[in-house]
Amino acid sequence: MKICVTNRIDLFINALAARRPSPGGGAAAALAGATGAALAVKVANYTIGKKKYGKYERETIAIAKKIAEIRNKIARGIEADAKAYKEYSKTKSKASLRKATRCVADIARFSREALKLCARLKRIGNKNLAGDLYAAGLLLDASAKAADNLVRLNKKWMGR
Repeated sequence: MKICVTNRIDLFINALAARRPSPGGGAAAALAGATGAALAVKVANYTIGKKKYGKYERETIAIAKKIAEIRNKIARGIEADAKAYKEYSKTKSKASLRKATRCVADIARFSREALKLCARLKRIGNKNLAGDLYAAGLLLDASAKAADNLVRLNKKWMGR
């Protein structure tokens, strides 16, 4: 894959920087979480098939599959959050804010789920990818914390 200035990531980052309500922090948190989960899957994939890690093969395959599923859920949150918050910015209704809050709550929950699996992968995964796994953990943690903060703020705005 060639990373260039005209790719979708660049378009998303430019949209984040634009003076409009959406996409915003929730979508950015989802992108961080999906990126972190992708790196964790990479570590698992580099572990699978290595003789040195053979006794953990089945477990590593299961972890890779689970984190890939979570990554897809978090990635869907990028668009879902942007759409939900855009609706709230237009309507300012409590119902639309609740929807946006559920979206970021899911992003936080999924990111924490993947982060727990990273802890196991740290013990059984390919040590040559320790830096990738560290980055995965930081990104997933940041995703969860950012999304949790948005949940708190949204609940405050809803008067809870």
